[in-house]
Amino acid sequence: MSTVLSQKHEQLLHDELGDTFDPNIHLNYTPPSALLTMGDLGLGANSTTPIAGSVPFPFLSEEGVCAYRRAMIQPEILSRCAQPYGTGTFILRNLAKHSRFIRDLWTHPETNRIISEVAGAPLTIIMSTEIGHTNIQSAGHTVDDLIRELKVEPRRAPANVVEYEDSDPLHDRPVIPWHYDSYPYVAVVMLSDTTHMIGGETLIKKGDGSAVKVEGPALGYCVVLQGGQVEHLAARASGTTERITTITSYRAAVDGIYDNSYISNVRPYSCLPDLYIEWISYRLEKMKAEIQNMQAKIARLPNSDSASIPLHEMCEFTDQQVAYLTRTVRQMVDPFLCADVRRRFDVRKVNSVGRTWAHIRTQAQFKDLLPAVMALTMEWKPFQLYIADWHYTQHMITSGLSSSICSQQGNFAWCRDRANDFLFGDELLRQGLKEVLLAWLDWSDLLCLDQTHGCGDKSG
Repeated sequence: MSTVLSQKHEQLLHDELGDTFDPNIHLNYTPPSALLTMGDLGLGANSTTPIAGSVPFPFLSEEGVCAYRRAMIQPEILSRCAQPYGTGTFILRNLAKHSRFIRDLWTHPETNRIISEVAGAPLTIIMSTEIGHTNIQSAGHTVDDLIRELKVEPRRAPANVVEYEDSDPLHDRPVIPWHYDSYPYVAVVMLSDTTHMIGGETLIKKGDGSAVKVEGPALGYCVVLQGGQVEHLAARASGTTERITTITSYRAAVDGIYDNSYISNVRPYSCLPDLYIEWISYRLEKMKAEIQNMQAKIARLPNSDSASIPLHEMCEFTDQQVAYLTRTVRQMVDPFLCADVRRRFDVRKVNSVGRTWAHIRTQAQFKDLLPAVMALTMEWKPFQLYIADWHYTQHMITSGLSSSICSQQGNFAWCRDRANDFLFGDELLRQGLKEVLLAWLDWSDLLCLDQTHGCGDKSG
C-alpha cells in the first residue's frame, strides 16, 4: 500500500497544476550586450571558449518567472528539495526530479541553444540533479518558514535597508563565499524582483587578485559564467526580503575535450546515493563516447601503414582516460566518512575548509606537529589511497612534467623548488576532497590550531 501511495504522490508532483513549458511563452531571450573574456580577467584560457562570462541578459518572460516559481514553491517540493545552508540561506536540490516544468524548461533544445550561444561553445547539461539548483536568501530558519514565506508573485516592496547602507560585499557575509564551481559552466537566473535590491552582485577574481563586479541580474535575467575556471563570490543582497537564483550546470559537448568536473561543492549537502549514481553514469557515458571517437579515428587509418598509427596521441589518450576515471572514483568519497563529517560540522564549515587549512599551516606549532601526524596518517587505511595521490603529484612537481597542476581550486603552478611545501592537505584540497580534509584535520587534532573551528566533537 505504501508503495502505491508513493507512486501516486510522485505522479501528482509530475502532474503539477499550472504550466506546460512553451519556449514561445516562457522565454524572452535577448543576447547579452557584452561578454567578459578570460583575457579581460588576466586568466589563461584553458577551455573550449575564451568567454569567461556574460553580463545579465533577458531570459525568462514574466509568465516564465511566475511559472518557474509556481513549480518550485509547492509545499511538497520544498519539503523534499529544500535544506538550510547556514543562517539565512536555503538550497533546493533535485528540482527536475519533482517538477516537469523545470525539467522541460532546462532540457528544451531552444534553452540549450541560448546558453550555448552565450557561452560561445556547444554545451550539454551535466546531469539531472544539477538542473535548477536554487539558492534562496530568506528570513526564515526552517523549511516550514520557507513554505510560509515564499509566494508565486515576486515580492516588490522594499525592506528596511538602514543597517546595510555601509555594506561591503568583499567582507560582509556573502550568500556563497569565494569559490570555483564544481562544473565548467553555469547559467544563473534571477527569480526575485531586484528593483530595490542593494548588493546581490557576482564578484569575479582577476588574475592579479583584484575583484571585478558583475551587476546582479534583474528579474527573469540570466548570467552565463565559466564558473569552473573563474573564482567568484555571490554577494548578500539587502533592500529586499528574498533573493532567489536558480542555477543549471553544463559541460562542453565537444569530442576530445577533457571534462574538468568535480562534485566537491555539492557533495556536502546532496543525497549521496542519488548523486553518485548520476555522477558515475554520466562520467562513464562521456568516457564511452571518447573511446568510440578514438575507435572511429583508428578505423580511418591506412591498414598497411603501421607508421601512421599515432602512438604519441594514443599514449596521451590513455593517460587522459585513466586520469578521468581516477578522478571520477576519487570524487565518490566514502558515505560513512561524509555522514560523520556532516554530523560534526555544518555545510559552510565543510565548504570553507580550504581557508581553515591555510590558517592552520601558518601556526607556529604546525611544523612541530606535522611529522608525527603524517607518520600516523601513513598507517591509517582510509587515507592511504590519498597518500599515493599526494606522492604522485609531488613527483609531477619535482620532475617538471607539468607546468600547472589540475585542481578543483583552479589550475595553479607550483614551483619545483617548493615541492616539499606541497603537503598532504594541499593534495586533498587540490582534489576538492573537503570532507576528507576536514576529517583528517579533526582526527589528527590539527583542527585545534584553528580558533574558528575548535577541536570538533569527538563524542562519535
